[in-house]
Amino acid sequence: MIPALNDLRVVELSCLILHEAHDPARLARVREEIADEGVQRNPVIVAPYADRYLLLDGAHRARALGELGCRFALVQLVELPERAGSWGHLLDEAGLEEALRSVEEVEVSETAPERDCLAEAWFPGGEKLFARAREEGLVPAVRALWALRKAYPEGGDLVRRVDPGRPVGPAAGEAVLFYRRFTPTELVEVVSAGEVLPAGVTRFVFEERVLNVRYPLGLLEGGEPEARDAELREFVRRFWQEGRVRYYGEPVILFE
Repeated sequence: MIPALNDLRVVELSCLILHEAHDPARLARVREEIADEGVQRNPVIVAPYADRYLLLDGAHRARALGELGCRFALVQLVELPERAGSWGHLLDEAGLEEALRSVEEVEVSETAPERDCLAEAWFPGGEKLFARAREEGLVPAVRALWALRKAYPEGGDLVRRVDPGRPVGPAAGEAVLFYRRFTPTELVEVVSAGEVLPAGVTRFVFEERVLNVRYPLGLLEGGEPEARDAELREFVRRFWQEGRVRYYGEPVILFE
């Protein structure tokens, strides 16, 4: 059997640590899709953290399952990474520099700070700006991240995300904003302090991701964890024996 299939689990939603905020419009869409299909199509990606699980990808799915009355979620376990990645946000160049400099919670300069750089903006022609929180500490940094959203155009939660691992200079009229990276421990500290990061900041890359499982919601609504996990094992075994699991090694482009 493909090793990643052994990493599928059914866990209680209350055991998940969610470190990012959600977008209400996206949550409503995801909740409607799950309710219409009657299945959790794709597992939530989590990593063990103490006696809980740090949610790395799938926060809207997890929240939607809770709102639909589920006690459990289908998850895929991965190793806890040393540090989160981050998305880049593609924005309109017009007025962005002025907007960044007007955010009271951050200091903006043309040179990279020696430490605690919170974000950097890339402009056409190679110009860069760097932002750091005016106050030191993890919680002030998170609050400064939220304050930076003031520089976004209205509806900024729907900005286009770009992969910072493949940085491309922005085209004319565009700019890209890259954020600092957080360690898992920092993410847990953020949640413990009663804070969350803005949506679309952290990004995690996985070598193998299990998709299109289509696990029935009826098996996630309630019951005993051990029994539910045993049902999942049988579900996976049956699909494997029937030859209904395929492995793709090439990159995937996904329409949402």
